[in-house]
Amino acid sequence: MSSKIKITVILLLFFGAGILLTKLPERNWSLQLSKLFSSSVLYVSPDKELRERLANSEITHLGWGELLPKSDQDVLTKYQSSSEKSLSEQVTLSLQATTDQRYQSALYSTNVVEDVIDKTVSISGYMVPIDLNEDRSIKRFFLVPYYGACIHYPPPPPNQMIYVDLIDGFSKIMMSQAFTLTGVLEKGLFEDHQGTSAYILNVSQIEEFNEQPDEYRTH
Repeated sequence: MSSKIKITVILLLFFGAGILLTKLPERNWSLQLSKLFSSSVLYVSPDKELRERLANSEITHLGWGELLPKSDQDVLTKYQSSSEKSLSEQVTLSLQATTDQRYQSALYSTNVVEDVIDKTVSISGYMVPIDLNEDRSIKRFFLVPYYGACIHYPPPPPNQMIYVDLIDGFSKIMMSQAFTLTGVLEKGLFEDHQGTSAYILNVSQIEEFNEQPDEYRTH
């Protein structure tokens, strides 16, 4: 290929790229490109060993229902998935729930799913602060499946709450914003006046999450 042809091809490529860039706002591609080239990671743990473990492990993406043993999940679903039922059916279910010992036990269950223990996982939810650092960054918190838990609504069952204790602190918290946390999941009870958790997550990184993380219950 002659040098003249090469120059012509290069000019055409630049010309085509220029036309494409002028069209980006019309197709909202500028937003897509910014997402493509920008990181959604808001926090990375200073624990090098933990970061290396996650870098060399397969990460399991968990939904909140996967933290519930099947017996707890069945009874909670029976009484809490009633939004499509008639008012009379909902009233009947509510009355049954008050006398169903299995349901009452599930509301305070500390039973965990052993298969997810000591696994590298990611899970999305909302933060409920427990402790703040002097700079107002959050150090300890609960991760919960829906906005308002422990504040506007009663706390979820302990096996639907995850306790997190960061080495340093996370400064980008918004109560109404959901986040995706990645780390190593352990079992262990932690009690606070806001609630009790049956799981502990050693967090390696935190990302912003823009969908609804709660897939198993309504309020």
